[in-house]
Amino acid sequence: MKKGFYYIVALLTVLLLWSCSTKKNTKASRFYHAFTTRYNIYFNGKQAFDEALKSQQDGYKENYSDRIYMYPISAQPKDKAEPGGPFDRTIEKSNKAIKLHSIKAKPAKKPGWRNNPKLRAIQEQEEYNPFLKNSWLIMGQAQFYNADFLQASATFSYIARHYAKDEEVVAEARLWQARCYSEMGWFYESEDILDKMNKNGIPASALKQYAAVYADYLIKNGQFEDAIPYLKTAIKAEKNRKQRTRMKYLLGQIYADQELDGLAYKTFGEVARSNPPYELEFASRIRQTEVFSGTNYLKVVKMLEKMAKSQKNKDYLDQVYYALGNVYLSREDTVNAIKNYQLGIDKSTLNGMDKAICQIKLGDIYFTMRDYVKAQPCFSGALAGIQKEYKDYERVSKLSAILDELVVHVEAVHLQDSLQALAKLPEAERLAIIDKKIEEVKKEEEEAKALAEKEAYLAEQEAKGTGIDRPGTETNVVVLPNASGGASFYFYNPQTVAQGKTQFQRKWGRRPLEDHWRRRKKELSTFNENLDEEMLAEGDSTQMVGPDGEPLPTDSIGGDLPAVAADDPHTREYYLQQLPFTQEDIDASNIIIIDGLYNMAMIYKDKLEDIPLSVEAFENLERRFPDNEHRLESYYQVYLMALKTGNTALATEYKNKLMNAFPESDYAVAVADPNYEYNIRMMDVVQDSIYQATYDRYLESDTAYVRKSFRYVSEKYPLATLMPKFMFLDALSYVQAGDAEGFKNALKALVEKYPNADVTELAGEMLKGVLRGRALVQGGVKGMSWNLRFGLGEDGMLSAEDSARVFNPERNTPYQMLLVYPTGSVDQNQLLFAVAAYNFANFMVKEFDLALEQAGPISMLAIKGFISFDEIIQYYKMIYGKDGYATALNKAVAVLPISDDNYETLMRGKTLDEYITFFDESFGEELPDLAGRWKARMEAAKEEEATEDEMITEEEAEVPEEADELKLEVEPEKQPVTEPEEEQRPVQEPVRQPAIPVVPDTIEVPAFDKPEIQPVDTLRKDTVPVVQPAVEDQGMTLKEIQEIRKREAAEEEARKEEARKAFEAQQKADKELREQKAKEQEELLKKQAEEERALLKAKADREKQLEADRKAKLKQAEADRKAKLKAREDLRKEKERAYKERLKQKEKERKEKERLYKQKLKEKEKARKEALREKEKAAREKARKR
Repeated sequence: MKKGFYYIVALLTVLLLWSCSTKKNTKASRFYHAFTTRYNIYFNGKQAFDEALKSQQDGYKENYSDRIYMYPISAQPKDKAEPGGPFDRTIEKSNKAIKLHSIKAKPAKKPGWRNNPKLRAIQEQEEYNPFLKNSWLIMGQAQFYNADFLQASATFSYIARHYAKDEEVVAEARLWQARCYSEMGWFYESEDILDKMNKNGIPASALKQYAAVYADYLIKNGQFEDAIPYLKTAIKAEKNRKQRTRMKYLLGQIYADQELDGLAYKTFGEVARSNPPYELEFASRIRQTEVFSGTNYLKVVKMLEKMAKSQKNKDYLDQVYYALGNVYLSREDTVNAIKNYQLGIDKSTLNGMDKAICQIKLGDIYFTMRDYVKAQPCFSGALAGIQKEYKDYERVSKLSAILDELVVHVEAVHLQDSLQALAKLPEAERLAIIDKKIEEVKKEEEEAKALAEKEAYLAEQEAKGTGIDRPGTETNVVVLPNASGGASFYFYNPQTVAQGKTQFQRKWGRRPLEDHWRRRKKELSTFNENLDEEMLAEGDSTQMVGPDGEPLPTDSIGGDLPAVAADDPHTREYYLQQLPFTQEDIDASNIIIIDGLYNMAMIYKDKLEDIPLSVEAFENLERRFPDNEHRLESYYQVYLMALKTGNTALATEYKNKLMNAFPESDYAVAVADPNYEYNIRMMDVVQDSIYQATYDRYLESDTAYVRKSFRYVSEKYPLATLMPKFMFLDALSYVQAGDAEGFKNALKALVEKYPNADVTELAGEMLKGVLRGRALVQGGVKGMSWNLRFGLGEDGMLSAEDSARVFNPERNTPYQMLLVYPTGSVDQNQLLFAVAAYNFANFMVKEFDLALEQAGPISMLAIKGFISFDEIIQYYKMIYGKDGYATALNKAVAVLPISDDNYETLMRGKTLDEYITFFDESFGEELPDLAGRWKARMEAAKEEEATEDEMITEEEAEVPEEADELKLEVEPEKQPVTEPEEEQRPVQEPVRQPAIPVVPDTIEVPAFDKPEIQPVDTLRKDTVPVVQPAVEDQGMTLKEIQEIRKREAAEEEARKEEARKAFEAQQKADKELREQKAKEQEELLKKQAEEERALLKAKADREKQLEADRKAKLKQAEADRKAKLKAREDLRKEKERAYKERLKQKEKERKEKERLYKQKLKEKEKARKEALREKEKAAREKARKR
């Protein structure tokens, strides 16, 4: 019986669990999974979430000196290395709840459910566990507080889609998603979500949360004025008292930033009276003093002075004195402001953000006063106390670096001047000053010792846990990376570097970055060290001795002099040995002063933009050292500053000084140009475009254009920053032309004139290669230059006569065959031998002249001696025939028939591309295969250039480590040419392959008739033998035979004479025709020249007009820009005034409402009292009647 009972219980349990499976969707299953989720998994996850959130908020240290965040989570770093954090347990629990208790099975469909909106909505749901939405939301919130904002935004986006039918869940998810976007700085996405919610309607339950999220977005986006009403709504709705107080403090800060001092003062007062933590209360009182707008400022001063005397504020004195300084500064009392800022720095106990803010404020005052030496320690010290996220970090960091550099030179000049002045004093005065200095050193050491003991005591107390943990501050201890590598490298953290620099300067002062920085007599130190090394090398253990013959003591630094004289600052000898008594020491000191003054002037000019101080420093340098080595640069810099400030008199003075003292310098040449001021203003604008155009033409092997651009820039902008690169391109143009001497001279000029330029190192390596005897490899960068224009003048321009020349399609005129190839791509000796051998073997009567010519990156072998177009075409068909040499030529060689007249035209301003176009138009139908070969070659070249451009775009060009890899190569040995045994003599392939692959020649050569130029065998058949065979005797006498032969000889002579006369007549007719054509051509050229001059004049006039229009447009644009700025500023002021008026009106209305309300209350109270009196009176009357 008992066993059966157990079976029944087990069966019922199984049935119950099966009925509550997530695969079934019933009321029971939904209740079971919702109940289990809520009171089991979700409960544990929520507890973990609350604990982690409380720990995170309690551990956050607020910095009330700067604008606080609306939510502490915004202070978390946005660049986390890995996801996860203290809220991982909540995420784990949420995932578990979703995995175990998610119900996605559809419930049973009731009849007519399609027509019932409520039932249809149930069927369209994706999740049926009514409580699981809370697990989803808390999981997204946990990711958010883990600072995994991107992951959290994805979770909330999924929730909004997953619960699309639940408006409240969607609204909450979208608001959290907008917060994620705001934290990541994705303001456009955040605004888009919030605007869509506002447009589509917001559930009543989400209105307060919407106000808080929108206020946070507006504040992060810098829209503070718009954020105020939303922030006020959020403050009223906030339930957490601590967070509500924070938000109210933030509202006061925003009021202060918007210069609404009255509202800010009131808000900070409310914060201080709301019993917040003392740090927040103190900060609120300080902020009240900053926005105090009353006339009795002494009241504020007394209040702050009272706060400074309070013992509980001893760790907040930097804030108190900062506020005092601000009060005095607002009254334009700079002296007292400086005094209080300095007190804030001196009284600071924890050296944190508040001290840094005092230093920045004091540094700004000194900087405004142009007292850069006093400003330097302020900015340098402040950099150690601020984080990179601080609003002024970039400015402070930049000023600190500039002033650090400046102060090194200022103090060097001051020190050398003081040492020289001290050395010139009488001995008694000099020793008295040194004794006074010794007393100061002793006093400083005692003070430093006392301070060190105090700091050690405080550090000991802090280690014991008695130290004060002040919010928003950092100790003065440099945090080094731990052994596990968890912290970042020390020198990657600007804050720790700045802290270290401050500590170093506190101990050692400001030292220049150099070897042996701890030594004062570096020359002696170097001498001793070298001597020690020599002794060690020789195995000599003899100790160095002093003047008295006694051995010199050594120390850990490598003593320079006896310890008493050199290392003890308490003795006179320590200071005397630093004074410049000899002329050599004075000269060395003067060099330091000269360099210091020059560097000071350049820093004033370029980095601080303080032109008056820069001019003063340059003038001081010239006055004290008239022949200093920086004189040329000084004159030029003062001249530039005078031009910039419009000081014509000063500019003229220094221009004359420059031209008189250094007439041959580049500066003198530049300033002598009357348009120099315009040129220097345009230099930065145009030099980049000119260089890019020059570089592009260099790639096209246009050496004339490269050299023309270099000359233009040298004359127009001799001081251009890209001048070294122009010189380098100019030098490389000599490589393309094969001019080794010109290349060497250009490189020498570059290295000597610009030793520190970025291209100088490469140029120097290339120069070494040339000087070692390495040969240049000629040729263009991109192979055959079809667009290279021949015959340009020194200025890169064509004459009017050359511009008017055109190609002539005349056929009956001398022709020549050109074998054209990129310079350096073919072995010229082999090519010459192959062509000569072929001509000798095939033409015995006809003689051809062979000539090698070069035009920049293109070389040619000219085969001359053809009397007409028809004759050269027959030769062309022969060399491309079965036994011809053309098919064996290197693919880089192009065959080009051209008349002598057209060759002259080509060499006087035309391009190969233009001639090929002309040839195709004139003879293309007659000889299509020739034009086809050219076009195929040109297309292949274009395709290769396009491929090279794509490769350059996709990959970064690697800079060769050695110059020998870039154009300097050992010239390969020439291969011996061996004459082939067969009649055909193909051209051997050269050592270097062509840069451009050519499409294989597949065009068939058509059959042709017997050429007029007969081959050797044919000519041999028609030749009459010199020795005739004997004539058979046919009955003629010897005399008759001789007469016949004489008659035949006379007839032959007559035929030759007739042929000669016919040839002379033809020559005469041809000459007359050529003269007539030349005359017509000359008239045509004159006409074209006149047209060219007219065009040039019209072009010049148009350019002048365009330049005038451009200047007018620039002037108008500048005027429009200023007008827009003024209008914008006026509009801003008008908006600000209107806003203040609205606030005043609202305040007035509020006071009026308050007055009416109080009056109404009084009336009610009066009526109540009157009624009470009436009631009492009635009661008395009633009692009396009784």
